[in-house]
Amino acid sequence: LPPITAESLFGTAAPIVLDVGCGRGEYLVRHAAERPSEYFVGLDWHAKSLWDAIRRGRRARVENVRFVKADVRLALNLVPDSSVSEALVLFPPPRVERRRLKMDLLSEEMLAHLHRVLIPGTPLHFVTDHDEYFELKRALIEAHGGFGIAGVEQQFEGGQTRFQQFWEERAIPSKRLEARKWAEG
Repeated sequence: LPPITAESLFGTAAPIVLDVGCGRGEYLVRHAAERPSEYFVGLDWHAKSLWDAIRRGRRARVENVRFVKADVRLALNLVPDSSVSEALVLFPPPRVERRRLKMDLLSEEMLAHLHRVLIPGTPLHFVTDHDEYFELKRALIEAHGGFGIAGVEQQFEGGQTRFQQFWEERAIPSKRLEARKWAEG
């Protein structure tokens, strides 16, 4: 894979908005359409989901979004330091069993990568419907030391992703955390 940058994927020097585990791309395509001057990159390993994301982006006629099929844990190595203006981890599979922790999209190692690639002062958004997983990840982000918690909410957001729609239909709200990378110095 080439470096995951706006220059290599879009032909321009700019920061990117990075969706880690973008799935079918509902959230990313919607926001790319609403923010045409920004560049969006979705990473996921699941081919069928990415195919749906690409078709969704084409139907919406957005030119500022790209999807990359790769193991997210490896692909983040291709993102340069301080090149991401916003990072999204939306509804990752909640890995709370010890035997599945190595597959967690928001592990200690992944959080270190996200901290490395984010521009100082920019946000990391984490959303889940799973109470225990939310509290584990909140504690992990707070313990990291490189982020300040900017907000924590629990709400119904109108189903911006397939998972959100599923859980909101069952009256289970999303738990959202926004953390900001501390500014240098």
